[in-house]
Amino acid sequence: MNLKSPKLILSLLIMLVYGNTILNSFHFDDIPSILEKPWIRGWDKIPQFIFSVFQRPLVILSFNLNYAISEFEVWSYHVFNICFHIIASLLVFKFVQQIMFFLKNISNTKYPYLFSWPYIAALVFALHPLSTQSVTYISSRSSILATIFYLSGLILFFRGFGERKFHKNPGRIYFFGSTIFLFLGGVTKEIIVTFPAALFLFHYYFISIESPEKWISKNLKWILLLLIPLFAGVGYKQFLGGGFLTASSAELSSSTWFLTQTSVVPFEYFRKFLFPFNLNLDISFPILSNWLNPKNWMGIFSLGLLITLWIRISIGIKKKGPWEIEKRCAGFSLAWIFLTLLPTSSFIPLLDAVMEHRTYLPLVGFALLATAILSWAYRTVTSLNSNDLPISLVQTGMLIILVLFSMIIIDRNKVWKDELTLWADARQKSPGLVRPYNNLGEAHDKLGNYDQAIGEFKEALKINPKYFFGLNNLGNIYGKQEKYEEAISYFQKALHQKSDYSPAHYNIARAYHLIGKKQEAAESYRKAIQFNPYFEQAFYNLAYLSMELSGFDEAIENFNKFIKMQPNHSRAHFGLGNALMVKGQLDLAMLEYRLSGKLDPTFAFPYMNMANIQMQTKNIPAALENYQKALKVNPDLSAIHLSLGMIYYQFMNDSTKALGYLKEALRLNPNQEGAARLKSLIVELENKQPA
Repeated sequence: MNLKSPKLILSLLIMLVYGNTILNSFHFDDIPSILEKPWIRGWDKIPQFIFSVFQRPLVILSFNLNYAISEFEVWSYHVFNICFHIIASLLVFKFVQQIMFFLKNISNTKYPYLFSWPYIAALVFALHPLSTQSVTYISSRSSILATIFYLSGLILFFRGFGERKFHKNPGRIYFFGSTIFLFLGGVTKEIIVTFPAALFLFHYYFISIESPEKWISKNLKWILLLLIPLFAGVGYKQFLGGGFLTASSAELSSSTWFLTQTSVVPFEYFRKFLFPFNLNLDISFPILSNWLNPKNWMGIFSLGLLITLWIRISIGIKKKGPWEIEKRCAGFSLAWIFLTLLPTSSFIPLLDAVMEHRTYLPLVGFALLATAILSWAYRTVTSLNSNDLPISLVQTGMLIILVLFSMIIIDRNKVWKDELTLWADARQKSPGLVRPYNNLGEAHDKLGNYDQAIGEFKEALKINPKYFFGLNNLGNIYGKQEKYEEAISYFQKALHQKSDYSPAHYNIARAYHLIGKKQEAAESYRKAIQFNPYFEQAFYNLAYLSMELSGFDEAIENFNKFIKMQPNHSRAHFGLGNALMVKGQLDLAMLEYRLSGKLDPTFAFPYMNMANIQMQTKNIPAALENYQKALKVNPDLSAIHLSLGMIYYQFMNDSTKALGYLKEALRLNPNQEGAARLKSLIVELENKQPA
């Protein structure tokens, strides 16, 4: 079979089933990770994050590239995710192909070429509905990238191993490449820590022909050697990187997390490997904390059965038999699944007990396991019956499963269309959880459906009256409805539950500002910034509020901080120019006004203020030019007509033009300050006009 053809078909199938995601909106963690992340806005931001190892710099870099292509137009982000999924699926193809290469050297099994292990495994991986969350949910890109680096490192390592074993070639370039991919995986997602163990699993199942005891004895020194970088990384993270147990805001103990995960692994992950239905972003899974309650032992019992099955298969692979390939692949697959689930399903508590994107790397193992089962069925049928009908039934069954998987993916992608559809689906499937109601309320809020939003937030607060997200969001809605006192009371309730919740400080600052409590507003903006040093809008609002409070130095400081995060924000440069002008730094103010006008040619005020400065310095021709530019941008600004009229009256001695501008200024704003004097001047100029 031509290998290029199945790879092309595989790629086209992925594009077909995920093609309806291209215009799906940003969701959930996409907001803070992409839309609110200043690091991704420009190549000049790369030095700010590229050396922050535990901030997943390669993931941020990929978003940075997306921003360079389409800014915040979502299509390029989805195209990248789909392309990365294609690469991961092709690597599964290559990985299983490499497994088959080593197995043919240790097994005497004659294998039919009609059944392509690499192709089937890659198809199962590519089209399994559990991949949907990783592919469609942009922020889950880290799972795909980590899987790409993980598989690439394994493939190169054992390519080098094969070169050394069979061709007496040192294979250093392959080992070096494997090390590079291991490093890239390390700065992408923490699941890479299981990579050294995966090397030994591969060697035991697909290369070694020794008993488990002899294999362990022979490879013990290498096991210990490869554990050194693992322990070094763990130690660095624990003692210098903030610690593993502080990696999230989860409040569960390690023992509670572990007990819960003993049920999550068999009843959620393994169940959805086999029956990928009822997929959900926010899964309602009970937290188990009582080790003495027999009801909580079902997970331990089920997990024990799976582990027992794995051990029996693994021990039996050293016995030659007709199913040696299938047994080796099944043993490796189960070991792979357990191993790659360890970082998220062991002792380290995370915010969510279950998330489907955590199965992306383990899904590689399931794809191989499914292929082994299909191979067993295929070979059993061919050995029992020479008739083509049973064989066709096996192939048809496999095809039906893949078509069904594809249909589930296409349908699931529709749920991810926008936040409204996604959280409505989550609320329906998890009616006892608070977050779907809250996030559905936020979706309604963004659409201006305030009554529906209030209803969802109140439902969330019925489930958990102390839910500070819901309290803050409900206050935000009341603020938009100009019910400021009611809004402030909800913001205060939110802050009572979580005093360092930056959005509540920001929202209460806005409410204080709108009711005239400017000092209180400024203090709340400062707290919002204190608890979130990347809170752009808080910097921006505080800068303008500081101008109102005559705190021009604080205004300049905050405008500069905001501009550092958003250098192309025209209004921020304009505000900074205003603060500098008041401080008497006219040259710097002129620079900011020019940049503001350049960034937004439809913004008239920078030209007007440049002209005002030029009037102060008696540069009348330049002032006249900038007033004309401002008037061209916005011909309805009364102040510009007034200024032009006075220039032509006082400096150009052109009463006709002066009269035209002054009349238009009065027409546009008849109640302006000094309207009486303006009317008198207009009458005076009219009397001077020739009859």
